[in-house]
Amino acid sequence: MDKCFLYFLIVVSYFFSQDYLSAHHSSAPHFDREVDITLSGVITDLRLVNPHAYVYFDIVNELGAVTKWRCELSAATSLRRNGWTADNPITVGSTVTINGSPALREDNVCYLNFFITSEGVRVDRNGDLLELGLSNLDASDVRVYKKLSIDRPKYLSNGQPNLTGNWVRVRGMGMGMGAIGLPAFLDMPIEFGDNGLPNRPSNNDLGKSISSNWDYRFDNPALFCKVANIIHGWTHDYHVNEIIQHDDKIVLSYGYMDLVREIRLDISEHPVSIVPSEVGSSIGWWEGDELVVDSIGFLPGVIIPIQGIVFSNQMHIIERFHIDYDSQQLIRSFLVEDQYFKSPYASQDRMAPSDKPREPYGCVELAGSNNQRL
Repeated sequence: MDKCFLYFLIVVSYFFSQDYLSAHHSSAPHFDREVDITLSGVITDLRLVNPHAYVYFDIVNELGAVTKWRCELSAATSLRRNGWTADNPITVGSTVTINGSPALREDNVCYLNFFITSEGVRVDRNGDLLELGLSNLDASDVRVYKKLSIDRPKYLSNGQPNLTGNWVRVRGMGMGMGAIGLPAFLDMPIEFGDNGLPNRPSNNDLGKSISSNWDYRFDNPALFCKVANIIHGWTHDYHVNEIIQHDDKIVLSYGYMDLVREIRLDISEHPVSIVPSEVGSSIGWWEGDELVVDSIGFLPGVIIPIQGIVFSNQMHIIERFHIDYDSQQLIRSFLVEDQYFKSPYASQDRMAPSDKPREPYGCVELAGSNNQRL
């Protein structure tokens, strides 16, 4: 198959198979999305936190009995970019009507689809208050803009290609989850599907025997304020990432879960003794203007949380970072090998320069018993 045509199919396939589907199905294990409920109550609190904000409210029946509810919203980072604050558009003491989907394992909890303010304005789960005219903030204060044309030097004073800066995922091109084959990796034994595209990662029999004990409802690392892995965390939820370059190392600070990675440039081999962790051990070198990163030493985990595809402590990741100066984007291609995979997993993601800096994620998990094994 012609490679240019292959890459065109990849982009189209990714847009329809990843961004849309994962957004809907990630909530399905926790809420009954086939059921809509309508509730009216008085707001008692709004917790604008990551990974999910929550609105708390009291419902009073005709006898005066109070039932306390809470409903899940989008991540605080996303809400703030849409003009939300701790007291707007939901203010303590106000009465709202909420449309939601009930939790599967806890009473008086819902997934908020939208709510109607006391003034009759509908606000969706991640409603854009700037467009609705409900925010007293200016777009320049809260939006993350992707600069498509910037005066960016190609090299730093130390001669390294310039990757330094704040980066945010380009919509429609996220983690990819195996939906792309890359030129540097096409000679690897990557499995292709009937559609001519590289298969998404999948577990072999050994991996399936391990994944049978893994349950997204209760084991998703986000429930414990942790990143699933260095691949998933880089693009998750459009958080701003930061890259800082030094002569001997490069530091990647993730906007998601405040993960920090150090890529050692001053050594050519991994340390003999590595304490396994979520970030592992990363060493890097330059091949022309491309940064190549080799990483091992991971704790066993899951490569795609919603699909429950697990990896072992033998996982090996190769990443390649470079700037595409035509689009002003940071492109990362990667290859993941593991004894639990049927075949190596190759993909690519893209970041655009952000005019907003990375901000602390500050994870506060408020899901409660709906996401806990009991």
